[in-house]
Amino acid sequence: MTRRTKIARRKIARRKSMRLFKVDNPVFKLEVLFCMDCNYESMREYMNRRFRLQIPECDDHQQILGTSFTFGKPPWRVVWVRYARHTAVIVHEIVHLVTRICQDRGVPVVSHHPNGESGDETLAYLIEFLFAGSHQTT
Repeated sequence: MTRRTKIARRKIARRKSMRLFKVDNPVFKLEVLFCMDCNYESMREYMNRRFRLQIPECDDHQQILGTSFTFGKPPWRVVWVRYARHTAVIVHEIVHLVTRICQDRGVPVVSHHPNGESGDETLAYLIEFLFAGSHQTT
């Protein structure tokens, strides 16, 4: 087996292990694409090839464990996590994503509204919903 063959097989194996799934929320009419169990470069290549999206390069992509993106076209919102077993990283990225969703929808994220209502209920609901969706498929 040549070195070239070994490299090609490794790349195929990495693509096969990539987990891709969507979590839909009919209340907020949103769809989040989760991309897990792959490195940053593999995710960038997939997003460019599949959706023609240019994900920025990352100088420290070897150290980064996750990130979230919002786009002006489908897939609209993406959460990338290097390892699906790292639930703390999944929650961390979901918090960033939900904060953006609330901002985009004009939903303030505060502990209490002046009228006494809980202001972070929407945030908590979306975090719970997206985490449950990501957890069921991992």
